[in-house]
Amino acid sequence: MHEENMKIEFNDDEMVIPDNPSIGYVEGEGIGPEITESMINVVNSALELAYSGKKSIEWKKILIGKDAYEKYGKYIPDESIEEIKNSIITMKSTLNMLPDKNDINILLRKKLGLYTNLRKVKYFPGIPVIIKNFEKLNITVIRDSINVEISLNYSSNNTQELIKFLSENYDININPDSTIRMIAQSKYRIRKIAKKAAEYYLKNGGKKISIVYNSLNYEFSDWCADEFKKYQGKINFELVELQDFVKSFLSDPESYDMVILDSTLSKPILAFLLEIVNVEYGGSFGDNIALFEAIQSSSPDEAGYDVADPLSFIMSGAMMLSYIGWNDAADIIENAINQAFIDNKVPKDFAERENVAPVKCSEFSEEIIKRMRPPPLK
Repeated sequence: MHEENMKIEFNDDEMVIPDNPSIGYVEGEGIGPEITESMINVVNSALELAYSGKKSIEWKKILIGKDAYEKYGKYIPDESIEEIKNSIITMKSTLNMLPDKNDINILLRKKLGLYTNLRKVKYFPGIPVIIKNFEKLNITVIRDSINVEISLNYSSNNTQELIKFLSENYDININPDSTIRMIAQSKYRIRKIAKKAAEYYLKNGGKKISIVYNSLNYEFSDWCADEFKKYQGKINFELVELQDFVKSFLSDPESYDMVILDSTLSKPILAFLLEIVNVEYGGSFGDNIALFEAIQSSSPDEAGYDVADPLSFIMSGAMMLSYIGWNDAADIIENAINQAFIDNKVPKDFAERENVAPVKCSEFSEEIIKRMRPPPLK
């Protein structure tokens, strides 16, 4: 089949998905190859069951990280960036930190212009929770995909110059032995993120979008609200101050299904949510590019032992299927995972909580596939 017949394209900003699209994948490092194989096996099996061969994915390997360095002499080569852009949709597995300790994931998002990060935090049956109503948790968190915190150490000459400038020009007195941390928040960028949130809401439905803010950046909520108002009542949204959000969320988590956060809140709120359930998946998005990610460490010490937990990447694969409109296959995967958890066929991270024998990485994908059922007749 000609490659152009497999290419995802856009028509008036709408994605046009062929029946056998070419979708990229970054195999990754550490446990990356193992969880990638599990994800692809699960996605392919769900597609076959849902569509009986009428829809399928042509997987295209894209080199990022160590493999790319061995071939191109760069960890993020220009050739791979172009392949990801041309693919429109790519699955990215785990990657190691760069030798200089920079985060390759952040650098990759910057090079691709992926300004919106979307994380799903969801409860699965069998995960122990302290508060019973957290078993209803299924929340989408939307935030800036790139860390915009700037840190200047007190020993730096630049810091001393900035302290002096602030003191002389703005009457802001800072001790000269201070470290300065700043949050850069672009109005243009935040409104683009809010637009992505609106698009996701309109495509996937939901009760409302909750704009969570605090006193450090009250303008964030105004910028998001201004963007949502453009949709002339099609989007139900609310403004929620941080303390009020925490109180109401603890008592009624089911009332929240989408939240949009500024940079000062995204890390602590996600950490708080993951303490409850510890299942996170999602991706990063730009204007016409989607990168669905494995949200976990590359865990190089576990590589090759078939003990990795592929759940996050498999669920990101299911999200990718929903993103292209193949919801029957996505539902098949999620329902099968639910049943695997009910049957205590779970990876080691969850087996430790339940005191049951864990299944291996490859076995977990097999357990999911065994529990797949065809979609109901329409």
